[in-house]
Parts: sequence; C-alpha cells; structure tokens
Amino acid sequence: MNQKITFSTILVALTLFFICFTNASPIELSPRVVGQGVYADFTILSGRVNVYEFQPGVVRFWGQFNTGINNPNGVYELVVSGPNTITPQRIPQSLISPPGTAAFQFDYNRGIEAFAGRTLTVRLDGNPIETVPFAG
Repeated sequence: MNQKITFSTILVALTLFFICFTNASPIELSPRVVGQGVYADFTILSGRVNVYEFQPGVVRFWGQFNTGINNPNGVYELVVSGPNTITPQRIPQSLISPPGTAAFQFDYNRGIEAFAGRTLTVRLDGNPIETVPFAG
C-alpha cells in the first residue's frame, strides 16, 4: 500500500512538472525595446519597405522589390522626402538581380518620426521610378 502511494505521488509530481514546463513561456534574457514602425507598399516595383525603431533614436530600414528593377548596371537610390534631409541610400549593386532586388537593410541614427508622414521615392540614375507615402 505504501509503495502504491509513493509511486502515485511521484507520477503526479512528474506529470505536473512536465505540464508546467512545457506550457511555460520562455524567459526573455535580453529584453528589447519595442518601437513603432512605418511601411511603404510599392505597386510598380511590387515590393515593400519597412522602417522600425528597434532602439530609441535608431531605426532599421529594410525591404525588397520583386519587379521593375530592370537595369543591372543602374544606380538605384531610396530617397525620403521631408524638411530634414535624410541621405539617400543606394541599393548595393550586389543586391540587384533583375527583375527585382534581394532583401536590403540600412540603419539610421534617427527616430521613427523622421520617416512617419513622409514619402519614399525610388530613383534610377536620378530619375524617379515610383513615389509612395509611408503608412502605419
């Protein structure tokens, strides 16, 4: 009788241990600051550019285009409009693969407010291809 109670107690304890640890949320060892983001959806270029503030005052700008990038030797730039000039970013030549691009990424030491409410223009050799407002 004593063995049955001991065995049952151990079985219940192991079952509870298993249930508790398989349903537990993982512990976040390096908490991240959750920021805001904006995006620009392109129709001619068939792609999206996202801007996300991942640290206070630092944003990550990333995206990809699937069509409309037809000149493998052209200089493609991303230009953000607005009163505070943001340096146009060139899409690296190694990422251009007609008819689109591989995923690209840039980091800026600016807050998300530098992008919200503005427009993003993709230029080829200085000539605009498509201009889209940031949303979100």
